[in-house]
Amino acid sequence: MKQEQFAYSSVKGLLHQQKGIVNQDACIAKKYKFGTVLVVADGMGSHRYSEIGSRAACKAVCDAVQKWQQYEDMDIRLLIPLLHAIWNLEIYPYPKKECGTTCLFAYISNEDKLYVAQLGDGNIYISIDDEITLFHSKEDEFSNFTSGLSNISSLDEWSIREYDIKNKRISLMLMTDGVSETLMEDKKEAFVSLLWKRVNEADNLVKRNNLIYSILQNWNVINAGDDRTIVCYRKI
Repeated sequence: MKQEQFAYSSVKGLLHQQKGIVNQDACIAKKYKFGTVLVVADGMGSHRYSEIGSRAACKAVCDAVQKWQQYEDMDIRLLIPLLHAIWNLEIYPYPKKECGTTCLFAYISNEDKLYVAQLGDGNIYISIDDEITLFHSKEDEFSNFTSGLSNISSLDEWSIREYDIKNKRISLMLMTDGVSETLMEDKKEAFVSLLWKRVNEADNLVKRNNLIYSILQNWNVINAGDDRTIVCYRKI
């Protein structure tokens, strides 16, 4: 049986610290009997209750995956409307238009399938048998507009992909744009590879989470204005 590791942390950006604003990012990494779920969400700063939206997104993904995976051979695209329905229930009674958030998630099933989905900005890095790729978001095509759970006009705005990961080494890293947009373009893969390596060297979850927290907390002050969140996963 392959060994699984995950780690996660989120820190408040400098601008939010100075203004006394809460961290509008949220994340979760959770192991279930049927697999592992990873989520990062970035609440839209222009929305009054964005932190409500981002926390609700994490719970909605976990609840939706739990329900969806009970049915054999279900299309991954059917998971998305279920996620939206649960998110709308989770944010109640706050107004939807004030709870905007992005949503990036991965589900690693016990049946050797990896499902990756993204709505809005941020990055997901995937390594399958040591070949690193950046998951392509439709957001990349419309850089002047951020899609989110509150303003999506079509489920086609989600980027979704399924991978067969049987007998393969898997590494994942999900990050909000407070991290992805402040890394130098030609250094991103090196940063991701090094962080995967350092996470692998830590021998328990507390140490792994503290490692990520320390890195995020000591971010270059010039690029530290936005909230920063990372979720790491390895199956080797």
